[in-house]
Amino acid sequence: MDQELQNLVRKLGEAINDSINNSGEVEAALETLRAAGHEVVLVLEATIAFKDKIPQDSTGSFPTLTNEDRQFLRNLKIRLENE
Repeated sequence: MDQELQNLVRKLGEAINDSINNSGEVEAALETLRAAGHEVVLVLEATIAFKDKIPQDSTGSFPTLTNEDRQFLRNLKIRLENE
């Protein structure tokens, strides 16, 4: 993972953490549990997955479909506008 992506993921983690820490609802729920005599430790796990971007050419349009692509779409009963 490159440095820019690592920074973005770190910022996302910080934003998630801040939103939980600043949530009145979360705090109220934790206080209710504590008032009932329970010791509470809150541990959350987040999984962040990435998909490759769909390649685009320099004009911002999608790449040209190959004959194999077109056949695959036909097999799925998907028709293209220009066919």
